[in-house]
Amino acid sequence: MKKTFPILALGLLLLLPSCILKKQAQSKPKIPSLPKDTVAAIDKIVKDAEKQVGLFTTYFLPKSNKLYFELPDSVFGKLYMLSNRISSTSNTQDFVAGQLATNPLMLRLSKDGKNVYLHKVQYQNLVDAGDAIAPAFYNNFSDPILKGFKIEARRGNNVLIEVTAFFGGNEKSISPIKPENPLAKLLGGSKSLKGSFEADASGVSQVKTFPKNIEIQSRLSFTTSPLNEPYTVRVHRSLFLLPDSTMKARLDDTRVGFFSSHRHFYTSEKSKIDEFAYIHRWRVEPKDEDRELYLRGELVEPKRQIVFYVDSAFPEKWAIAVKQGIEDWNEAFEGAGFKNVVKALDYPKNDPNFDPDDMRYSCVRYAVSPIANAMGPSYVDPRTGEILSANVIWYHNVVSLAHNWRFAQTAAVDPRVRSLNFPVEVMQESLRYIAAHEIGHTLGLMHNMGASYSFPVDSLRSPSFTQRYGTTPSIMDYARNNYIAQPGDYEKGVRLVPPVLGVYDKHAINWGYRLIPDAKTPKDERKTLASWIEAKKDDPMFTYGPQQFFATVDPTDQTEDLGNDHIHAGNLAISNLKIIMNNFEKWVFEPGADYEDISKLYENIVSQYTRHLRHVMPYIGGVEFQEIRQGDALSAKTYLPKQAQKAAITWLLEQARSYNQWLTPASFLNKIGFDASRNDRLLLSVVGCLFSPAALYRIDEGGKLDAKNNYSLRGYIDDMMQELFKPTYRGQALSREDILLQTAAIDAMQKMSGLKTRSSSASKSSVAFDEVMYNDPGRPACSLSGQKGCQHDHGAEASDELIRINFGLPTLPNSVLQPLMTARLQQIKKLYELRKQSADKDTRDFYEYQLMKIDNLMKGNN
Repeated sequence: MKKTFPILALGLLLLLPSCILKKQAQSKPKIPSLPKDTVAAIDKIVKDAEKQVGLFTTYFLPKSNKLYFELPDSVFGKLYMLSNRISSTSNTQDFVAGQLATNPLMLRLSKDGKNVYLHKVQYQNLVDAGDAIAPAFYNNFSDPILKGFKIEARRGNNVLIEVTAFFGGNEKSISPIKPENPLAKLLGGSKSLKGSFEADASGVSQVKTFPKNIEIQSRLSFTTSPLNEPYTVRVHRSLFLLPDSTMKARLDDTRVGFFSSHRHFYTSEKSKIDEFAYIHRWRVEPKDEDRELYLRGELVEPKRQIVFYVDSAFPEKWAIAVKQGIEDWNEAFEGAGFKNVVKALDYPKNDPNFDPDDMRYSCVRYAVSPIANAMGPSYVDPRTGEILSANVIWYHNVVSLAHNWRFAQTAAVDPRVRSLNFPVEVMQESLRYIAAHEIGHTLGLMHNMGASYSFPVDSLRSPSFTQRYGTTPSIMDYARNNYIAQPGDYEKGVRLVPPVLGVYDKHAINWGYRLIPDAKTPKDERKTLASWIEAKKDDPMFTYGPQQFFATVDPTDQTEDLGNDHIHAGNLAISNLKIIMNNFEKWVFEPGADYEDISKLYENIVSQYTRHLRHVMPYIGGVEFQEIRQGDALSAKTYLPKQAQKAAITWLLEQARSYNQWLTPASFLNKIGFDASRNDRLLLSVVGCLFSPAALYRIDEGGKLDAKNNYSLRGYIDDMMQELFKPTYRGQALSREDILLQTAAIDAMQKMSGLKTRSSSASKSSVAFDEVMYNDPGRPACSLSGQKGCQHDHGAEASDELIRINFGLPTLPNSVLQPLMTARLQQIKKLYELRKQSADKDTRDFYEYQLMKIDNLMKGNN
């Protein structure tokens, strides 16, 4: 079923920070004093240690790799965050340097006569401390103990604990060995490394102590299984104090795409649990002396800038584009009343305190890795959703990804990209977009996959329109380059790349960051926030379209698409792909070189074509979803009308019958060593889409709701069968593609009929069809690269957002599906018997074989 997260708040009674602090004040344990005669002197234990005074007093003994904390009473009433970042690694399968190994933890400390306890603070569930139900709440939502530390000694009210094993050992809560995640596997992720901990090769290696944070670096070594390979990571832990003064939180609204953290508020004032979410955003406020200027509508600088440090590993030609992408967001903040909010700086060269692994610094990190990707996680104060720091991980091979996108999508119209190496200014355009997209995530913005659907297809060939709007109203969409532009359009001034920022992006930043001065609580802001959305509701450029996972049901919210008519857009794009294929070797041929680069570019052309097929596939059984509120004239979902679905059937089958003629030239494939059947899976995926049991269910449901405009189930099946078996109905000879299509269709009907064959063995074509039928061909990947599942990790332990999880979708019951498919098998049997005598020899052989299969199936079930 469709799932959306989070549920909009129905009411917020108190600010979150006060709820948490009141709870802690009530539940804080009494701290008995230590017997003087049972403890050793601190000075004796930490003799010869490196002492640093700061957040806690730390003692590090390099010879023994032991680390101690000296804790005064004052630290036990505070809240802390602990991050766990990979600083270096010997294996990039799970992490690259700069990436967090676990989500940050919110912690607090308590103690008794023997031990100090590290508690993991739960913050998803809240209560008013003065409510009568509060005692019962605390009994059911206490903060669990993550770790206990023996008190080794004391100095007055100060206590000394050893934390060596926690930071330098194999502590599960902060281990770089990832636990298995079933969801990650479903999204296409690979298995995580597993192995045994090597204590002799592990331990704390460095400690830096500052007034509000402690930075600890450890070396952890493992022997991985089953190959017994060594695996060593250097892990950087930042333990830092959360601010006493919290930012005013802002309630989420699922009509604008912000990451958010979900909350449950328990109260005796209502007959239900209050559910709401806080968006993730930075604390952007005017300086005290500029507050009145801000309220009068003048642009002011923020009290604190958002500074991103750019890795010195970037080549200068790329660093320029990255810095542009970072500071591009200042234009959006100007719409919210602030100037010079975002700043890009180089890594400091002579600052001994600077460390990109330190959570106080937000960085764009360069990861030398074969992964073709980038991601932009941010890390928040769980109490309010305030973003405390963020990082962009820039994988080395993302440059190759940008090159291949640009070639496959624009080489037909842009002479500058008809090579293996682009001019610097062209590559900088693409890298600037990637940087800006990832910075958008670090500012709290989610993907807006519905943005590009607001543009008419033909507008993307207009110089004036594209110069103003680019390819999409949001760079948080996956709308890369203008593959709709045709030869000659570039010379006329048509823009081929996304905008620097889209109009939706500016709207979202204003919605999330503009101050609402008269509002005292998050609840007080709701009316104003809703009015900003209402003001844009009639302009589709400001619509938020959430990302879909596991299957694409809504054709208006798709990845990598352009325009509001995917068939029209597909025809224009495929025309361009044919031009590229006709000139492919001429444009990228290098005498004497092998075919590796050409093979990769060819695979990208096939991938681009596949995207165009998959943009039309969701029209079959398609549903448009809308985020509505009570009183809106819209419905939450609208079924695609018969006309749109019928056009999709015809177009998909026309493509299936014809694409091999230009996409799979035998001489070219033979030259680079590919099999001629390499692209047959695309054809099978079309049949899988047409027979999808979940799509059939939605077609049936839509027909019952609106029989005039929507397909009935029987009407869809009749039209689909007529188009799929069209050459046979017309008495024409079957092409190779027709034989593959009809074979896959008969296999599908056989499987869905529930009838069993006498033999348990399945044909090769049937197995291939199973693979495409039950792995929805419209399924998107979440990563920037479109590879290996979701790479956009946003760091909040309880991060929720509006996404559409199209998993376990309802299908037609067997009582409807099986008779329907059995009747269609009998229909095809009669058709083949009618046509076989007049068919050519190859077609007759095919008909007779399929008739034998159907006869055996029917006889085997009598």
